Amino acid sequence: MLLAPPPATPHSEIESRLAATQAALVSNGVDLLLGYADCWRTANVRYFTDFRPVDGVHSIAQALIMIPAVGDPVLFAGDGCVDYARSETLFEVVELGTAGARLAAASIGAQRVVLAGEAQIPVSLYRELDQAIGSLTLESTELLAAIKASKSPWEVEQLRMAAQLTDLAMEAVREVVQSGRPVSERDVAVAADLAMITAGADTPAYLSMVQSGPRSAFSLALPTNRQLRDGDLVLTDIGARYGNYVADGGRGFVFGTPSARVREIVDTAADAVEAGLAAARPGMTASALNAVIQDVLVERGYAQYSGEAMGRGTGHGTGMDPEEELPWIGPTNHQVIAPGSVFTLKATINVPEVGGLRTERIVHLSAEGLETLDTFPMRNYW
Repeated sequence: MLLAPPPATPHSEIESRLAATQAALVSNGVDLLLGYADCWRTANVRYFTDFRPVDGVHSIAQALIMIPAVGDPVLFAGDGCVDYARSETLFEVVELGTAGARLAAASIGAQRVVLAGEAQIPVSLYRELDQAIGSLTLESTELLAAIKASKSPWEVEQLRMAAQLTDLAMEAVREVVQSGRPVSERDVAVAADLAMITAGADTPAYLSMVQSGPRSAFSLALPTNRQLRDGDLVLTDIGARYGNYVADGGRGFVFGTPSARVREIVDTAADAVEAGLAAARPGMTASALNAVIQDVLVERGYAQYSGEAMGRGTGHGTGMDPEEELPWIGPTNHQVIAPGSVFTLKATINVPEVGGLRTERIVHLSAEGLETLDTFPMRNYW
């Protein structure tokens, strides 16, 4: 199966995003929004342009957008990337080194300047921007996060394609695991990556994670040369990038004959996510949805073996980045999940000396109800 190449973002999408952002700035009394992104977490900038910074050091890996409440935005790209950025952007593009001077001029008379991406931005660039606005305070904001969280129908279709590619990657994993050959964690990861790219993915969404046997008791780790052994629990966390959009897909499987304890872990994680899928509905708060999944994990005795059971959250937004700020499906987020949100629902269990897995679904919650974007099974015994 080969998907069509991902399309460029329609101009109407960009224009509607800019209009929504500027309307939010006006209604919140904000004069200027700065959005920082880099080559690893792109969404704060790529939401408004098909330009993506390239991997490297210093400015080539960075980008910044300045959006006034009234007027035209400006994109700042790293030295060497400006021409590329101009070819992908509908508005002015200049070199990142000019950001301080441009911001100083744009902020004259302003009352509020806000920054999306404070957790990512390098200290040196933050200081330059902070100094440029003089006596004003550079405020961190979730305004852009809230706008990004509500996906348009076009965005949902791109995410559906990314999820489909992730399903194909898991099909490839099943094939290599059932081949009868000795298989290492790296073999599994390579099979998944090749399957995604061959079928039309730009790249993996992130470095594919595969952990087997005792290593599956680690919540997050990269693959090694360890070969799968009979009875192993195997944790995989694999996603595809399709154009500007990514899927975040956690699945686990058992290699060979499962013990009763291993089977219980697989079933508990799947039951927890299935409970969340059954409960999710328009108008629901994130904390209420989180409680449904968390309660299953706690009631089954995994309170000390699951980050989700411990209250770290049972899901997160996904879109242009594998993990986006909103919606966070967690115990302290009492906001109603915005219509149009795309997010994961997940249950991770990691038991030392036994193993573990992450079971995760990508879903779209609209005013009409819940749609599951990926389809690969959650109970896998290979």
